Amino acid sequence: MKESYSIGEFSKKTATTIRTLHYYDELGLLKPSYVTEKGRRFYTNHDFVSLQRILTLKYLGYSLEQIKGFFQKETWDLKDTLSFQRKEMIKKKEHIENVIKALDRALHVLEDRKEVVPSVFITLINTIQMEHEQKEWLKGYIDEELVEVIYDVPESKQLELEKKWVEISTKLKKLNDLAPEDDRVQELIGEMMALVKELTGDDLAFVQEIADKEVEDDTWLFHSPFSSEEEDWIASALNAYLKRKGVNLSNGDGTKEYS
Repeated sequence: MKESYSIGEFSKKTATTIRTLHYYDELGLLKPSYVTEKGRRFYTNHDFVSLQRILTLKYLGYSLEQIKGFFQKETWDLKDTLSFQRKEMIKKKEHIENVIKALDRALHVLEDRKEVVPSVFITLINTIQMEHEQKEWLKGYIDEELVEVIYDVPESKQLELEKKWVEISTKLKKLNDLAPEDDRVQELIGEMMALVKELTGDDLAFVQEIADKEVEDDTWLFHSPFSSEEEDWIASALNAYLKRKGVNLSNGDGTKEYS
């Protein structure tokens, strides 16, 4: 076995890029055994062992800074840090599993679409990502039993509702140059309210209950696919829809008026 290797040879033998070896050198993790006057780096057989230690600890999920800290100690008390690392890996595993679920749901919702409006897609993923937080937030404004009903739906139904929501939102964004009272807009508002009814059992009662509350604006929790101007336009369209249904949200006394 050779006693020394150029950085190119060492790179090929270890399947580690030259750029990575330079970076390890900068961090003080793995320095070449010697450098010539012309700046050529050379590694020895001992460096194979050092690199293997780095790669092994990286495999366990340790950062390069943590690995550098290990190398500065003569002995390693690993029990506590391995236990901590295991917990961190479990968190990462759960995160990855949740991301995969989100991707599966998004792929199902978008399976018939080649293109999607970015804001609609981001809202869809945000809803999936923040589902638990949104559920807890909603409990502060409506009956907890109703909240459980809304979120306790079969996955197949949830996927279909999300697909319908994407379809409606995309169409609404394309019609925002029309008057809120336009029949095409009102038809989409009706479809959106039908989704609310599927989840709550009574779309008008649900909207009335929310309207009667002083709802805190939690934009960080609920990403909207619509601009502020579009939201105002949709609010006008919703008011026009409810007016046709005989519901007056401006009463302020919690009552509903049906025609």
